[in-house]
Amino acid sequence: MKKKGIFITFEGGEAVGKTTQIALLQNYLEKKLPNKVVFVHEPGGTTLGEKIRNLLLTDENVKMCGKAELLLFMASRVELYEKVIKKALKEGKIVIADRYYDSTVAYQGSARKIMDKEEILAINKFFLDGLTPDLTIYLKMPAEKAFLRKGNASLDKIELEGMDFHHAVSKGYDFMAKKEPERFFTIDASKSIEDIHNMIVNKVDELIKK
Repeated sequence: MKKKGIFITFEGGEAVGKTTQIALLQNYLEKKLPNKVVFVHEPGGTTLGEKIRNLLLTDENVKMCGKAELLLFMASRVELYEKVIKKALKEGKIVIADRYYDSTVAYQGSARKIMDKEEILAINKFFLDGLTPDLTIYLKMPAEKAFLRKGNASLDKIELEGMDFHHAVSKGYDFMAKKEPERFFTIDASKSIEDIHNMIVNKVDELIKK
């Protein structure tokens, strides 16, 4: 897909601080470049996507097989791409996405082992017109340490999976970081919020100047 804008994605396991860092970056960029930043999240971001999000993460009455889970995540992503991301990038805007296809490789590929990771990647790129992020910020932290941050907070269906599952998720992300290192910026998520934010801002500013 030909685009004028910049596509930045955030990836990582549960409770690594993605939400906090995305909010900080969004606030920074909106002040620097008013009306030029679009924030999206997965699954969700569209009417259909939010309904799928509820099925995947919240509704305890809905049980599904792994293949159905994989296809629902992809359906939500394709809808978001077609309805929001594609238009924004063609207009020259900066799109910040909370998760993209790396998450499906990590969760449904590496952890669930529904399909081979390479096959999942190929299918996603096909339906997303080959759109690859310009920059992927990978916040990395051991799962046991990350989940200590959750405290007594309620967990969604994915978060409730065991530690073996979340360790496999990390391996999936490491696989993608090694496979496409030119776009991955890996950060130790145990660093302070301020330090991580500064690292991200410096990297993003460098990308914008290019």
